[in-house]
Amino acid sequence: MGYEKDLRLEIKFDKTIKSILGNCFIQKNTNLDKLEGTDFIVYEIKPFKIGVRLRTNKYLINYPNEFTIRYSRPSGINTEIHKIQKGLVNYILYGFVNPEETKIIKWFLGDLEIFRSVNQKPLQIKQNNPPDSEFAVYNLNQFPKNFIINHWCYVPSPDRKI
Repeated sequence: MGYEKDLRLEIKFDKTIKSILGNCFIQKNTNLDKLEGTDFIVYEIKPFKIGVRLRTNKYLINYPNEFTIRYSRPSGINTEIHKIQKGLVNYILYGFVNPEETKIIKWFLGDLEIFRSVNQKPLQIKQNNPPDSEFAVYNLNQFPKNFIINHWCYVPSPDRKI
């Protein structure tokens, strides 16, 4: 149940996540038509892997510039930090949902090559509640500006509910 619970938001927002990633990574190559006469625009996607983590709204309110990465499990199984350190994942899409869990309202896309290259230590390691794992806490300000390759935040008008 723990694994499925961890993935609940990612499964719920699967189509939105794909849309975000498509808009960030699928690029038009108009030169193929101009130079090679293909008579249509070609879209290019380079192969890579993206780790996705969505958090509930309470974390956005309490920790707006922080992100967490699962650091360890009592079973000793490899967690997200191990996959990142081994270079098995290229990017991280980290986002937050609104209180009703109907929209992704803030996200960033981070370059994990930059993450690995700066070898930044976490601000702290915390125990999850329930104690099924530990997670590392990082602040976006700990990393160079080129770590974040794209981001978005919904800002509602004062009279509109998120």
